[in-house]
Amino acid sequence: MFHCAFQSVKKSIQAYVSRVGGSTVEVRLPFPVSSNDEIVSAFREGLKKGRANGRTVRLAIIDHITSMPCVLMPVRELVKVCREEGVEEVFVDAAHAIGSVKVDVKEIGADYYVSNLHKWFFCPPSIAFFYCKKRSSELDVHHPVVSHEFGNGLAIESAWIGTRDYSSQLVVPSVMEFVKRFEGGIDGIMERNHDEAVRMGLMLCSAWGTNLGSPPEMCVGMVMIGLPSKLCVESDDDAVKLRAYLRVHRSVEVPVYFLGLRDGEEGVKDKDSGVITAYVRISRQVYNETEDYERLRDAITELVKDQRTCQNLPPV
Repeated sequence: MFHCAFQSVKKSIQAYVSRVGGSTVEVRLPFPVSSNDEIVSAFREGLKKGRANGRTVRLAIIDHITSMPCVLMPVRELVKVCREEGVEEVFVDAAHAIGSVKVDVKEIGADYYVSNLHKWFFCPPSIAFFYCKKRSSELDVHHPVVSHEFGNGLAIESAWIGTRDYSSQLVVPSVMEFVKRFEGGIDGIMERNHDEAVRMGLMLCSAWGTNLGSPPEMCVGMVMIGLPSKLCVESDDDAVKLRAYLRVHRSVEVPVYFLGLRDGEEGVKDKDSGVITAYVRISRQVYNETEDYERLRDAITELVKDQRTCQNLPPV
């Protein structure tokens, strides 16, 4: 898996893999990134490491859209690489995909594909769908919660698992009708979210003299924008402090990502020739307005003007 896989996914793999004697290989996602080829190349190197000393790569976990940092991944190409390199099974974690990009699970070609509907498809939590590729024997895949229908196939096992509240799932048909109110339906929403997120991202880059974390074609309705080096974001704790300051003092909610450079890495520089060590991840949905991003722009600009850094931010 890539090093930026969602933390709960990493912990789940750690829990299941370690107790059966397996090991996990983490591939560092190139970031900032400028092309899909960079990601595919890094992934191939990770598979090479995984197969060292005659080992077998049993499972690859690939994000369709990574969370932090946010990048639209070349998921089809990565699955293809897995097939070429003999990886036994491929699981795509696509939590942000539905409502962000078009999804064709058969074209992607993974063995498993899962996505949430409560992130970008206007549903209440928690609603998700799980795709499992057909196989000669379906009796070896089970829902992790054993209930009355155990052994009767994955679909029916997943349909009734005790006292779970299924009411949120009943909202899905209404949501399918709701998105039709917007020009172009969900496809139009996705396109406008992408275009506006990129436009706002470029506006922030221009104001701060920084960069996008990935080119527009590798963005969705979320975009990573470099923060000015003068903010001196030097750790994950600094990123947390800056996010809290923006929330409490400026009424801006935005994730802040600390980019720890490895030895020998020069990093990307901003207009002040300082190394960019942190990024914000903006999101765009139908209810957002330009003023939302201008508020973030002004908050960061004023911090720099007032010579505020993460080491002397006002208390939260």
